Amino acid sequence: MRLALLLLIATSAAQAQQAQTFRRVDGQNTPAMVFPPTGICHGTAILSHGAGGTERGLRYMAEHLQSKGWLAVTVGHAESGPDVLRAELMKSFGRREGLRDGLGRMLADAKAFNARFNDIQAALDWSKGRCSNPFTALIGHSMGAATTLLLAGANNRLGLKTQIAFNAYVAMSAQGVGALFPKDAWTPIKAPVYVLTGTKDQAQNGDWTTRLAIYRSLPAGCAWQGVIEDANHMAFGRGGNAEEKELITGSVSAFLSAVKNGQCNRVYKNPGIAMLQK
Repeated sequence: MRLALLLLIATSAAQAQQAQTFRRVDGQNTPAMVFPPTGICHGTAILSHGAGGTERGLRYMAEHLQSKGWLAVTVGHAESGPDVLRAELMKSFGRREGLRDGLGRMLADAKAFNARFNDIQAALDWSKGRCSNPFTALIGHSMGAATTLLLAGANNRLGLKTQIAFNAYVAMSAQGVGALFPKDAWTPIKAPVYVLTGTKDQAQNGDWTTRLAIYRSLPAGCAWQGVIEDANHMAFGRGGNAEEKELITGSVSAFLSAVKNGQCNRVYKNPGIAMLQK
């Protein structure tokens, strides 16, 4: 009986997520984890990790979306993954600001962002026709959030011009004005955007409040901003504690539903998160 139960659990886990590889337009391969929807498919969400991460990151968000009927795909970005981060850290070995310097160089690497664009396009191409609902969303954390905003149409200092059309964009812990984004970089974005941060979400060039410039720059139409009390940077990458996880996933689900239903004025409400909408 116990062996049968263990086999059942193992089979269920295998069905819950599937390793996948996509071929990019430049011939390189993109590793990914696919989370098939539970029940009827309500849309496709592509998830983009931060600098130094892998396709196994943002699992908490993928599993949540999967449980809500979404086809969720977490994409790996080899050109800004763990090997690249280790190499960048070695360049700053022994320096007090080594991690910040290494991340800063990655966030100013146009080739790394272009590779990310190719990864996301490959995942999106693969997903076409695999969900009965054509609605698509791009969700990113940290460097993945910067990637998300760039693909939504934000201006930048690196000369990046590629845009990939999604119905909605979610940027968690995105950097504000700095080496990548100039002042008011996000004004050209016309698509629905939700930017999410926390009061302990330390930024590359300052404290969490530097991230608020994004929402201020976004045009009115369907823009949300969420600020979770005491949430730090990794809360958005890993899900944080139970309360933070509920606020992150719940507000993201609410935003996607609001966009799908044409009700962006119906903003998410819950203690522990301050919301703005315009």
